[in-house]
Amino acid sequence: MKLDVNNWKEYRLGDLFDIKKGKRLTSEDQTEGSTPYIGAIDSNNGIANYIGQEATHVGNTISLSYNGSVGEAFYQPMDFWATDDVNVLYFKSSNGVAFNQHLALFICTILRKEKYRYCYGRKWVLESMNETRIKLPTKDNVPDWEWMENYVKSLHHKPLTTEIKSEKDANFNTNAWKEFYLHKLFVAGMGNGIDAIQTTCDDPKYNYVSRDSNGNGVVGFVDEIEGEEPFPAGAMSLALGGSFLGSCFIQKKPFYTAQNVAVLQEKVPLSGHTKLFIATLIRNECKIKYQAFGRELNAHFRKDFTIKLPVKRNADGIVFDETHEFSDDGYIPDWEWMDSYMRSLPYSDRL
Repeated sequence: MKLDVNNWKEYRLGDLFDIKKGKRLTSEDQTEGSTPYIGAIDSNNGIANYIGQEATHVGNTISLSYNGSVGEAFYQPMDFWATDDVNVLYFKSSNGVAFNQHLALFICTILRKEKYRYCYGRKWVLESMNETRIKLPTKDNVPDWEWMENYVKSLHHKPLTTEIKSEKDANFNTNAWKEFYLHKLFVAGMGNGIDAIQTTCDDPKYNYVSRDSNGNGVVGFVDEIEGEEPFPAGAMSLALGGSFLGSCFIQKKPFYTAQNVAVLQEKVPLSGHTKLFIATLIRNECKIKYQAFGRELNAHFRKDFTIKLPVKRNADGIVFDETHEFSDDGYIPDWEWMDSYMRSLPYSDRL
């Protein structure tokens, strides 16, 4: 089934669902049991624990966090307890159809597209959640629930295959690698710093990249913003703080950024595989040396943030660059080796 959103119409969320608040339950008061305890998290279908207390909400509903990992929406098939950072969406009988998992999965995807508008300092509280307007396929001026259900049913998953049979040793020796400052490898600068509330989606042209670990960091598709220059496709985004500190992605399309996002632009042409290699090292370095809401990247990515890379060599040993473009010591990153290594990995042919 073809997905064409041009004729979709906006609907007020509070007209489609009764939205009810969760209830606080401290970890000290929780007992062991089998009731799903839904927290404001972005994984495991929102289930943070299983508790002995009775459920406070029935299944066949949607949990939607308004604090913590704001905007994470999950279909809950079983009765559950929702924490006070989570609201629960009950499908209204006035919609004229029975709610089910397929409809819920469609709606959850639409709801997650709204998360870029909110953050820890701007919570998706009950009042604004009720007033939120989402675009849905329409038939006879009402949501086309049948089409949504059939669309989800039509989606098929095929196991991912690869033609590459790599015999490379994943535990290669990094002892001979050298340290490079990030700001010497790339033109490293701050992004646009555009608050989500400043964006509109009437005639969207550009991706909107925020501090997120999913979807390549893209959390919205927004209109052109007067006075703001989008960054080019191929540049890399880097989350400087927050829960997803160190999330680093290659952006395939021109984009704007939210606050606290840096942009890395190549000084020399680099392949996508090479940039993926570097992005992986950046993420790993952040996990080891930096901390969300503590030692964040803002003061470091253009100053003392380093990663180790393989260096260019010939038969006589290390090749040095007299201009010291990438390293104060004259080392040259072995871009070709990085590209070749990434291409040798299984499934790299599916990138």
